[in-house]
Amino acid sequence: MRLLFLFISFLVGALVIYWTLPNQKSRTVFLGLASLIFILLADKLAGRIVAVLTVYTYFFSVLIENSKHKSFYHHISVAGIVVLLAFFKYIGFLDDYIHSVTGFFLNSQAHAFEKILMPLGLSYITFRYISYLTDIYWGINRKTDIYTLLFYGALFTTFLSGPIDRFERIERQIKTFRINFAPAFVYEGFERIAFGMFKKFVIADWTGYLVNSISGGSNTFAEKAIMLFGFSIQLYMDFAGYSDIAIGTSRLFGLRIMENFDSPYTKPNISQFWRSWHISLSDWIRDYIFFPLGKISGNKIWLLVFVPVISMGICGMWHGSEMKFAVWGMYHGAGLSVYQLWSLYKKKNKSMKAVTETGWFNAFAVLLTFAFVTFGWIFFR
Repeated sequence: MRLLFLFISFLVGALVIYWTLPNQKSRTVFLGLASLIFILLADKLAGRIVAVLTVYTYFFSVLIENSKHKSFYHHISVAGIVVLLAFFKYIGFLDDYIHSVTGFFLNSQAHAFEKILMPLGLSYITFRYISYLTDIYWGINRKTDIYTLLFYGALFTTFLSGPIDRFERIERQIKTFRINFAPAFVYEGFERIAFGMFKKFVIADWTGYLVNSISGGSNTFAEKAIMLFGFSIQLYMDFAGYSDIAIGTSRLFGLRIMENFDSPYTKPNISQFWRSWHISLSDWIRDYIFFPLGKISGNKIWLLVFVPVISMGICGMWHGSEMKFAVWGMYHGAGLSVYQLWSLYKKKNKSMKAVTETGWFNAFAVLLTFAFVTFGWIFFR
C-alpha cells in the first residue's frame, strides 16, 4: 500500500514538472533523476545499486565503443552485471543454510536476510543494461550520455514490472522526435491504466480468491483442474495488468512503451505463445541467449534440444531463485524442442501439413497449447 501511494504521488508530481520544462533534453534529465529518487524512496538499497550500476554501465559503454579490445570489455561488463544479479537473486535461495550456519556459530539468526538482499526491479534493469552494452558491441547502437542511460534503465513507470524495452526504441523517441504535450497522451494513458487496473484488481485478484478458496486439502480432480485453470487466468491478468499500467503511465509522459502481451492463450503452438507472452522478455531471451547459443554449433541435437532447454531454463531462473522456476523454464524449453521437431516433420510430410492447416486442427492446437502452458503453472504454485 505504501509503494502504491508513493507511486501515485510521484506520478502526479513528476507529470506536472515534466511538462513545464522547456525541451525534451531537460525532461529526460529530470525524469531520469526523479526515477532514481523514487527508487531510493521505495528501496534504498535498490536506489544505490541503480546509481552504481548506471555509472558502471556508462563506463564500460565508453570502453566498448572506443577500445580496440571491444570483446574483452563487453564480456567483462556483462559478466559483472550477471554476477551482481546472481548474488542478490540467489543468495536468498541459500537463506536456510545461512541461518543454520549463523545459528550454530553465533547463536543468532540473520533475520529478514532474503528481504534485504533482493532489491526492487533488479531483474529488469540488469537485462536492460546487458542489452544496451551488447547492442553497442554489435554496432546496433552508439553509447549515450549518462542521463539518458539513467532515464532508460530506471524509468520509474517500468522499473518494477517491465516491459524490458530496447534502448534504440526509447532513444529514438526522446532524441529523434520532439515530444510536445498532446491531450491524446492523457486519454490514451488513462484508458490503458484503467484496463490494466481492471485486469489486475478485478479479474486477477478475484480469480485469486477463488483459487485460494479451493486450494489445499484433498481436492477432487475436477476441483484441481478448476484451480489450475483459474490460476492460469490469474497469472495472465496479473502480469498483463501490470504491463498495461506501465504502458499507460509511460504514455502520460508522451512515451510509447512496447506491447508485452498479445492474447497468448489463443495461440496454436508453444512458439507463438512465447512470441505473445511477456514479449519483451521473450525477445530478450531469443536475441541475447537463444541465437548466440545457436552459433556455438551446427549440430542438430544441440540446436533442436539443448539450445531451447538451456535458454528457457535461464528464463525460468530469471523469474525466481527456487529450483521450481528453472524446472518450469526447462519444461517450456522441452516443449519448444518438441515443436521444432514437429515442424520439421510437417515439412517432410505434405499430407500432415494439409491436415494441420484445417480449422478443426487449429482449434485443437490452441486447446493443446493452452493445456500445456496451464499444466506448467503447477511449478509456480
